[in-house]
Amino acid sequence: MTTSTPTFYDILGVGPVADSETIRRAYRRLAQKHHPDVSDSPDAHENMARINEAFETLTDKSRREEYDALLAGGPQDQAEATPQTPVMVRLVKRLHGHKTPVYAVAFAPDSGQLMSVGFDNELIWWAEEGESTRQTKLESGAVSTLRAFADGRVMAAGSTESHVNVWRLDGEEVKNWKGVQEEWVSCVAISGDGSSIAAGSVHAQLRVCDAQTGTAMYTLRSADASVTAVAFSSDGQLLAGGTADARVTIREAKTGRWIRTIERLRSMVTAIAFSVDNQFLAVAGVDLSIRVFDLSTGNLLKMVYGHSKPIEALAFHPNGWLFASGSRDGTIGLWNAAKGIGSVRIEASSRPISCVAFNADGSRLAASGQDKLVRLFEITAKV
Repeated sequence: MTTSTPTFYDILGVGPVADSETIRRAYRRLAQKHHPDVSDSPDAHENMARINEAFETLTDKSRREEYDALLAGGPQDQAEATPQTPVMVRLVKRLHGHKTPVYAVAFAPDSGQLMSVGFDNELIWWAEEGESTRQTKLESGAVSTLRAFADGRVMAAGSTESHVNVWRLDGEEVKNWKGVQEEWVSCVAISGDGSSIAAGSVHAQLRVCDAQTGTAMYTLRSADASVTAVAFSSDGQLLAGGTADARVTIREAKTGRWIRTIERLRSMVTAIAFSVDNQFLAVAGVDLSIRVFDLSTGNLLKMVYGHSKPIEALAFHPNGWLFASGSRDGTIGLWNAAKGIGSVRIEASSRPISCVAFNADGSRLAASGQDKLVRLFEITAKV
């Protein structure tokens, strides 16, 4: 949708806060003028079709909410544009070192050091100059997610069929445990404080375990739909689980207590991210949309498009309103969760992007994927 395209509100000649009765009156007035039975215009059928579409959308509560969210997402042609203030992006380095596709990247919160791990479980620590300073092979299992903590501590997790694998690194020491699930594991997440591991299965099971021992804290069933994405809030208090039936359920991370279910989605969930202040929840779906919700109410705030293939990763900037997406189309998206500027799309690779992460002060963005390169970007964004 471009800025030159009239909105449904423009077509009906009403304001964006018009109530149903106002919209109905506007529709009747326009129908009396443009209906093919009364109009001699050669464009009468086309004009009436547009009027009908606008009317049907704006008088249906859920469709209108989604349409308003799409308008809030801004002009879609901005997705191809170069970055504009208040966000500036510059590629700093391409880091070479992985022999297999890269599945996860993370920054240490205190030192800012970048880490990445590949399909072969080779974990690499990178110096600021772009050279690797350390490499460790994580034995057993397959890594799909990575989280770094202060004082050199790192956690990695992943799954192989019905097993969840967790590695805890403290200096040179590496500890590993493997937990057996009853069902095929589809997604894994590490809590922000490193105390818990969440794993979703293709058979609708969500299990949360103690990260130190592997002991199950609780196990839940998600109706009859596969759990396709899981994410913890930065403070570790909340857990979101997305499912194949186009829902996201928010729970207390420690207890599993239900808080709310978001159903304003159109397709299977592929990725989820919380803003650092727990104001926003970003949800990506196989329909190539990213929907932004108000976490406190579950209301849909914004809907954006820009990727041509499924979105595999989402991550919020520390400022709370900017977030990044990585897609199988090889692009990286930068989006505004709040109202304001449009979006930026970076043509990063000809291969899928599997992971994105910001550092603690938001000045760096790392992204990587199937082409085995880790790209490091300099980010300038307002607080």
